[in-house]
Amino acid sequence: MVSILKVGVLAAIVALFSACTVMSPHMSVVENNAELKPEAGKALLVFVRPSSYGGVVQATIYDDTTYIGTISANTKIAYQANPGKHMFMVIGESADFMQADLAEGKTYYAKVAARMGVWKARFSFIPENGQTSDAEINQWLKETKLTVINDEGKKWDKEHRESIMQKHDEYLVAWKNKEEAGKQTLMKKSGK
Repeated sequence: MVSILKVGVLAAIVALFSACTVMSPHMSVVENNAELKPEAGKALLVFVRPSSYGGVVQATIYDDTTYIGTISANTKIAYQANPGKHMFMVIGESADFMQADLAEGKTYYAKVAARMGVWKARFSFIPENGQTSDAEINQWLKETKLTVINDEGKKWDKEHRESIMQKHDEYLVAWKNKEEAGKQTLMKKSGK
């Protein structure tokens, strides 16, 4: 009886993780989904989450400690960044990081991927460094909704700033101690 119950609970968790999606109240969908391109003097970094896996849990994204937005399943965030070096952070149950060197006038892509955590989803960046075809990138863009931070998101960031910075400081140490091959890096030359 106990093993049947365990299997049932596990099946429910897997179904919940893979089938349901919830849109973050911190973001608003941009109805005019025009072509994404960098503004003058900027580099554009498009964060995409084209999968519904872990769809009930959102991930928050930061440029170091600056809130960029909360990404939900099947959404994207277009971030106009200053050219140069950046350290991006994604937070779910834990925090993960991606270093980047961005060139002015170029567009870059990074997937935000959910993975199983202990209590809720964990997230990682998958930088697009030329391993993905233009057709697949275009499919990601087509299947995701563009979102921007709304007032609720700005309020949430202020209210949770202390705990976000604690995660930042705790997990950045572990990330820096990884072997170089294990560190997510978005390369300057991968801009389009």
